[in-house]
Amino acid sequence: MYTRQSPVLTCACCGYRGTMKFLVNYCERDLETLKSPCGYLVHNILQPWGVAYELLQCPSCATVLLIKIEWHDAWEPEDYIVTVLYPNCPGS
Repeated sequence: MYTRQSPVLTCACCGYRGTMKFLVNYCERDLETLKSPCGYLVHNILQPWGVAYELLQCPSCATVLLIKIEWHDAWEPEDYIVTVLYPNCPGS
């Protein structure tokens, strides 16, 4: 299941590096059924996976960031794939 974490990010506007202020998130989930390598169903085991979007704010310059987090139930939170989608930098 998706566990919200506070990834360490670098603000593209002011260079602040650390955790950002959490504003809101949205998570899309799906399930996959585990099958054997031969393709037949071994167990009816469902594992959740999905994509989460978070709106964050830099505590140093108040820049808003939108990040995408790809997650899977088998992963640890530190293995989630985090991508910055929107660095709203004034003057850029």
